[in-house]
Amino acid sequence: MSKSTLILGTMSGTSCDGLDVALLEVSASDEGCTLLAFRSVDYPEDWRSRLSRLALLPETDLPIIEAEWTRWVAARIQEIRSEWDEHHGVPALLGFSGHTLYHEPRGRGTKAIGDAAWLSDALGMPVVAEYRSADVAAGGQGAPLVPMFDACVFGREYSCCINLGGIANLTLLPPASPEVAAWDAVGCNLLLNRQAARLGMPMDRDGASAAKGSVDEKVLERMERWPFLHRSAPKSLAAEDLVGIHSQLDSVPDAQDALATGVEWVARALGDAVSQGTKPGRIMLTGGGALNSHLVKRIGQHLPSGWMASIPERQWVEGKEAAAFAWLAWRTARGQTTSLASVTGAERDVCGGRLFGNFAMSGNDRDACKKSS
Repeated sequence: MSKSTLILGTMSGTSCDGLDVALLEVSASDEGCTLLAFRSVDYPEDWRSRLSRLALLPETDLPIIEAEWTRWVAARIQEIRSEWDEHHGVPALLGFSGHTLYHEPRGRGTKAIGDAAWLSDALGMPVVAEYRSADVAAGGQGAPLVPMFDACVFGREYSCCINLGGIANLTLLPPASPEVAAWDAVGCNLLLNRQAARLGMPMDRDGASAAKGSVDEKVLERMERWPFLHRSAPKSLAAEDLVGIHSQLDSVPDAQDALATGVEWVARALGDAVSQGTKPGRIMLTGGGALNSHLVKRIGQHLPSGWMASIPERQWVEGKEAAAFAWLAWRTARGQTTSLASVTGAERDVCGGRLFGNFAMSGNDRDACKKSS
């Protein structure tokens, strides 16, 4: 790869299970990138609990939690960099996802906790954060943010990318869609992990408990009437949107049956979403749910004819979203598009994100920016 830049990216998802950190090497022309390293740091139980309850906390408590969490994140990044910098070199930029506090594009707007200005000073490097706000201000959903990355990095190999995180989202890529289309499709690990907790487990590893359970058809029928499933894209989900679905699964007496019902609901919803593609092809599955073999099997059973799901190497399964935030930070720093109107419903394609600190592009980088603008 000719002239390239090293960029860090983070992801703290709705499952509240840990902080993902990726190191991406991006070419000056955006024609290629390499995921050099990935690390997932589990949240201690205290942080897992606090982050999962953010929306319930008094507003006066949020600045304290934001400051403490940002410092925790900085310490983890410094620990990881003490190993990575020696082997790969010093990154020039950090793409910081923050952690979503609320996401209401047609209401309060969107906000993630995380003090990017403090983080930039603490790490001694420029930081890009607040990715969604500009898109929401332009009338868009502000999410999902990964579709441009999917299109540019995986578009030649796959027709669809599905990320099975706390919330499952998918990207349809040409020629499966006339233009890049993407939306949050259905709740996923947020639902399954809650039911696994009834069995005293943080997650249902490999879907073993769900595989032993039986689907509660009455509850499944009620879940399939959930209005969000039948709403046209663009659309996005926040954790609080799943309260009613949690209640449905909680009503199933046996936790294994609840898990089986949740898996079946997710698989059917994703099969229906994929059916909106006009030409079948390969699907890339990533995110924690891609490690749930029972869920992957059920998704395969509900895919329309001609579609085939596959799982990439483990580093991409776990690190794709953190890598995407690194790639998006690179585009923000160069004034390039980060979200597509065809995906979010905004009035126009948007260059989102705020840059904290100074990022100096080389001459080659500035030339590439001019050519792509």
